[in-house]
Amino acid sequence: MTGILIDERLVRLGMGETAKEAAIRSLAGGLYQLDCVHEGYVENVLAREEVYPTGLPAWIPVAICHTEARFVKRSALAVGTLATPIAFQEMGTPEREVAAEVIFLLALADPKEQVPWLKKLAGVFKDRETLAAIRDAPDPASLVRLLKTVFPA
Repeated sequence: MTGILIDERLVRLGMGETAKEAAIRSLAGGLYQLDCVHEGYVENVLAREEVYPTGLPAWIPVAICHTEARFVKRSALAVGTLATPIAFQEMGTPEREVAAEVIFLLALADPKEQVPWLKKLAGVFKDRETLAAIRDAPDPASLVRLLKTVFPA
């Protein structure tokens, strides 16, 4: 897998948003600020979420939001922890909801990287200690250090 930008400006801890659209838009702001994505990125993430839900009922429920590579200039990972869980439809079982506590917003410039990154993230979700450390990170710098350890460049 190729490198991915992991940066404090892409981390939001204790997000107060209460709806998935608002939370995704908020996280995408950092991707726009760092010029990682094209106009239309967030709208396409939201549209994709309606057709292909991304909620995962892990030990700590998460959502892995993403869209097509054509909306991405530079691969990056934005991460948000939520003050209050937000309902996402479950991946593969959209009639069920997942109360996500952490949102991972992927921007992948190479479409061949999508499956490897989703597998890598799924592996992290099985590790209770690491997932709890992500959710409970005390500050953005600590979370970035942890993410760079888990996802080395």
